[in-house]
Amino acid sequence: MQEQHDILHERIKNIMLDVMAVLYDNGIKRVQVGAMMRLLGVDDEKAAKHDNELLELDETFATMMAELNKGTTKVPDGATIH
Repeated sequence: MQEQHDILHERIKNIMLDVMAVLYDNGIKRVQVGAMMRLLGVDDEKAAKHDNELLELDETFATMMAELNKGTTKVPDGATIH
């Protein structure tokens, strides 16, 4: 049971990082925590408690993402993914 929980936790964390990376790459530097929670399927009542919280995506975030993505392939700019 704990192993399944750990796997789910890791998958959710990776989805969050991927979403934040896309936002950062598109010039969005502030992420509303409540909105992120809703994207991940958290019910509105729980997510609403975090609507006034923001995550700042700054240069530190960009550096962290670059470190995490070392050794991975990058989709070429202008490529269409189906």
